[in-house]
Amino acid sequence: MVKDMVSIIVPVYNVEGYIDRCLQSMAAQTYASLEIILVNDGSTDNSGAICERYCQADPRFHYYCKENEGVSAARNYGMAHASGEYYMFVDSDDYIDPDMVEQMVRVSQKEQADIVQCFYRMEFRFGFFNRIAPSYQVLDQLQALRLLLKNTKVNNYPWGKLYRAKVFQDVEFPAKWRVFEDVCTVFKLFMNAETIVTMPQRFYHYVQRKGSFMNKNGVLAMDIDTLLMMRPAFEYQETMIRQAYPDAGITNVQNYFMTNMLVLYTMIVFIRRDKIHHYVLPYLDLSELLLPLRWLYRLCLGIARIKFGSRLRMQGPNERKAVAEEGDRLPQES
Repeated sequence: MVKDMVSIIVPVYNVEGYIDRCLQSMAAQTYASLEIILVNDGSTDNSGAICERYCQADPRFHYYCKENEGVSAARNYGMAHASGEYYMFVDSDDYIDPDMVEQMVRVSQKEQADIVQCFYRMEFRFGFFNRIAPSYQVLDQLQALRLLLKNTKVNNYPWGKLYRAKVFQDVEFPAKWRVFEDVCTVFKLFMNAETIVTMPQRFYHYVQRKGSFMNKNGVLAMDIDTLLMMRPAFEYQETMIRQAYPDAGITNVQNYFMTNMLVLYTMIVFIRRDKIHHYVLPYLDLSELLLPLRWLYRLCLGIARIKFGSRLRMQGPNERKAVAEEGDRLPQES
């Protein structure tokens, strides 16, 4: 391990139209002690050739090529080849500001923080969108986990964060599960950290594009099969945090609400009436939600019932309970 070095790990898969901007943003970093690990996860386009060009021009870049196993396996592979005291992840279709690493290392050293999170800007072809950023906060482990469960000011994304490598002790991304691996992993890193800091600066640029994980069918056109895997990931997260903090009143209800709203939106907008029988809307206990959220959910559910009628299948509370009882296992093991 090289003291003060930051290892930026970049999984690469079929992003030839985006990766040049990504790598340019890392080559422009103002922080001196830096290595950039590019893991080509079996790309079939020109992404690998672009990576090799950067490696030839800049000794900070290191290129590895492996068979396709998914982003989790690629991140784990990158960590296995990392030398830094710190890790950072950047998706190969995104990009970062030139002073991102320098500013986040400075905060980590000032606060003796194990994890530092900056914020991000969502970028679309036609513009951008900014969620409300958190203030500068120094958090202990439980404070950070409570905010993570709200998934607003502290988020489940592995990118946009600077980690001391030690928080990955006995933790890796679940390589067998290719969706919502971040929900199943990031909370464990928080549980290995003593101090977590949030920064309001939007150093990270989160690019929305057709063909990406959450936009397989086009921007804002989410894949319903993928969305339906979100709920068991959040249930696993809640179960594991509850086991660590049994008296803390841990609940993931806000993420369950968000998941069901995304599923309803996708059903209403993108699923045909003759196809809806393939899908089941997960059960949601409305009693824990604020009244305006209950009204909003009932409104969306009513629209779905108008569109689909008796064809709309909804899970009952006992069915959900039976699934949730297996929540201490990773979702792909259930």
